[in-house]
Amino acid sequence: MAQDRQRTDRRTRPTRMFSRYTLFGRRRRNRRDTDPAQRYYIDRIDGRYLKALIAVMTFIVVDAFSTLHIIQNGGGEANPLMAWVLERGTGWFVTLKICTAITGFLLLAVHRFFPVARWLATLLLLSYGGIVLYHVYLLLRIHF
Repeated sequence: MAQDRQRTDRRTRPTRMFSRYTLFGRRRRNRRDTDPAQRYYIDRIDGRYLKALIAVMTFIVVDAFSTLHIIQNGGGEANPLMAWVLERGTGWFVTLKICTAITGFLLLAVHRFFPVARWLATLLLLSYGGIVLYHVYLLLRIHF
């Protein structure tokens, strides 16, 4: 009934990036044909995009631990910022890597239907995939 409705229509305000429903709500895509086809927020991700984001997170964690192993065997960190963090301790290094992976995952997850986020997720997947392959090559050279 009309008296049971909210006083203002919630759809008159833009959707917030983060809300109480973020990652726990049910919205996976727009519900109406009149809604925009891109640039809208969702609560849950699924399918290939979710698999790609999980792969990026996995690659970042593998990068962190393989970097530490390579450094223990005489290698060095190529990224000056991460080399500086690594000088403060391996705990800081691993924590920063994992926190940036989680933050990136959350930001890319809620922005799934923004073209720049999909492009960035692809770039990260390819970049970190290449880094992990390079680390595998270095680890094979160390041990064989």
